[in-house]
Amino acid sequence: MNSNQRSNLELSESQFESFSDNTILEELQEKLDESNSSKYVLIKHDYYSSDSDHGRELLRSFLQKLCESSFKSIIVYLIDEGTLLLDESNPLHRDMQQLIGRSELIFADKEIIEQDQIRCLETAKFILLNSRSIAEEIIYLSDLLILE
Repeated sequence: MNSNQRSNLELSESQFESFSDNTILEELQEKLDESNSSKYVLIKHDYYSSDSDHGRELLRSFLQKLCESSFKSIIVYLIDEGTLLLDESNPLHRDMQQLIGRSELIFADKEIIEQDQIRCLETAKFILLNSRSIAEEIIYLSDLLILE
């Protein structure tokens, strides 16, 4: 958990003492709702960890949890081997399709897609960019979740 999120939820001792239990819960929920508006996710590989079989199960679980999350909008960036999740032969393709359905936008590395001849869905959600443009997109994001 990054320190910015933690500091947003912290209340001073005087604030804590002045609220009833219900008010504290309401205050925390408002702060959680604010932080749950958008989630930016950078996926660098088509598996998680160094063991590809176990790593795929870990990534599958993560993708499913993202789909079930309360984020109002999910924006996904696919680079390197992460673009392989778009390939129909990938074991996690179906899970990725569900995340695509749940996402607002998908930015994918155009050079890798062309190099590996990956067919992408023709949808307005997909934006194909070169790696430099993706780097420019993510460099200023303050709350980026990176899957390596």
